[in-house]
Amino acid sequence: MRIPNQIRHLLSIPAPSTPVSVGGLPGLRKPSMLFIPMIFSLVMSCQTDNKKTDTPTAETPAGQTEAKTESPTPLLLAIVDGKAVLSDSTFISIPHYSDPDYTIFYCVRHAEKRKDQGDNPELSDEGAGRAKQLGIIMSGEKLDKVFSTNYKRTIQTAETVRRGAGKHPPAAATYPPAMQDTWLDETLNDSKGGHFLVVGHQNTIPLLLNRLTGGTTYQNIPDDDFDRFYIAITKGIGQTEVVELRYRIIVSQNPATPN
Repeated sequence: MRIPNQIRHLLSIPAPSTPVSVGGLPGLRKPSMLFIPMIFSLVMSCQTDNKKTDTPTAETPAGQTEAKTESPTPLLLAIVDGKAVLSDSTFISIPHYSDPDYTIFYCVRHAEKRKDQGDNPELSDEGAGRAKQLGIIMSGEKLDKVFSTNYKRTIQTAETVRRGAGKHPPAAATYPPAMQDTWLDETLNDSKGGHFLVVGHQNTIPLLLNRLTGGTTYQNIPDDDFDRFYIAITKGIGQTEVVELRYRIIVSQNPATPN
């Protein structure tokens, strides 16, 4: 162990000038006992200091709290071969993806809508960009059918996804929101094992998820939230797993405040 100079100095302090007997041996000089605790304390302190300086760290100024950096939530980039590919280069395997006993619903709210067209508006420019991104995400998944409610904004969102499917786009069908439970029962009975996209609204998508799971977990989606992406893997009512993700918008022309 390297002994610092200040301790070396203490160790060289002259002993008392009068010879004393130590352990019965005459003629030896006994160092002052007052210095022994001090020396031991300094040695241990310097050992600790040496260890600390091996890996220097930045100090937080007095009165300030060290900021914690949180990683952003990974965004969904694609559905490919039964995997949800994320923006942090990881992926999530979709449960029971190839199991014919399970039906998979990809559930989204329609993209951003225009504010100047009453109760049944079309997509805004921003919404058109979001729908295009959704089409890119779903282009690697073989959908059996694309479902939407019978409103312009949901139909346009679904149609953009269909156009992104290439030469063999999936069939499309619509249903009134009030008939969603009937539509779901028919789909589960007639198309078991299928993979479907469902485009709905801020209230109908949570209602669909609650019906599938047999619970009340999912609440209305906030007015300004359009990027939620749910994967519901179901064997029947009350036998459903849900994976919740987010996806990004790639086009934002003349962005408007959504409602």
